[in-house]
Amino acid sequence: MWIRRFQPQLRKLSDSIPVKRKYNASKWTTGSGLVTSLGAAWYYYEYWHHVELSPDYFTKYRISYNGKIDSDHFVLELIPLKRQRKNWWKTMTSDRVWSVEIKQPEIMVVRNYTPLPLEHVGGGRLQVFPDDEHRDGKLLFYMKKYQYGEVARWLSSLPEGYQIELRGPYLDHRLQSQTEKQRDRRYLSASDSGDLSMDQFSHQPYDIATFTAGTGIAPIMQILLTEYPFAGRILFFHSCRTEKELGPLLPILERLQHANRLELHLFSSQSGRDLRNNSEKVLSLIPTPTIYQQRPFDGFGGPLRPILSLVCGPDGYISTVSGVKFDLSQGPVGGLLAEKGWNNSNVFKFS
Repeated sequence: MWIRRFQPQLRKLSDSIPVKRKYNASKWTTGSGLVTSLGAAWYYYEYWHHVELSPDYFTKYRISYNGKIDSDHFVLELIPLKRQRKNWWKTMTSDRVWSVEIKQPEIMVVRNYTPLPLEHVGGGRLQVFPDDEHRDGKLLFYMKKYQYGEVARWLSSLPEGYQIELRGPYLDHRLQSQTEKQRDRRYLSASDSGDLSMDQFSHQPYDIATFTAGTGIAPIMQILLTEYPFAGRILFFHSCRTEKELGPLLPILERLQHANRLELHLFSSQSGRDLRNNSEKVLSLIPTPTIYQQRPFDGFGGPLRPILSLVCGPDGYISTVSGVKFDLSQGPVGGLLAEKGWNNSNVFKFS
């Protein structure tokens, strides 16, 4: 179709190329070759235009898995209609936390969601992508449908095979870059979940503390699971109604803890361990902030020394942990972190 559509213009262009008269055979060869080259270029443009994920336009994906965890939480896996060339996990690494927008076309609303480098492998189980693999652009999301969350409620009801539109990526936060990024990720997909974290670095990687609630866990899971994952360790506080709402993410968290990538503290309100009602215990677990010094690497056996705290969750949770966050600004640091000496120079609150 494309060659018929542009044949008159291509023919006119090829006929205008000056070639000496005594090379008639070469003239036709050159002309037809140009038509072929221009046609191939147009096909390449038509095929890839608006196909690669970009913040400038929407790209079509289809739902390959929509797995219910409980009455509110679900896992959504999306596959692009056309294979993606760019491996965003390798591009972003753990230095950048990023999200994409999903469009609800019926009410023309978009919402940002944090993708994870995971895929559904059957039976509700999830598996991390191997190194140098992005599964042609597959994305997976951990979601919750809220009473007034139009997009998530709509997504939770969609059948597998349904097409939706995305755009992005959007940078949500940039962490301090680490020159030595390679860490062993084999244990995440190995049948033996033993500690394979025998990484060697020239300098000790820095640690961070994270405070998440509900689906706010996704940005931290992203930097733990992405290619070139976070090199240091994470002091990980997570609040939920019940541990079951984490679904297939819980075994992954347990593997990360077993491999000494994080120190996990779960606070389940249903079991009486609400973070707000256990503030004294939480305060005893939160260290004061550390200033990062590139000291020689001495392993991961010592105490965590976080230089940064990341907070992500509902507004009330953020206020309890780190003070109120305003729409367009971070707001002053308050709450539990302020009591332990943290401030705006070492705390970041996600929206």
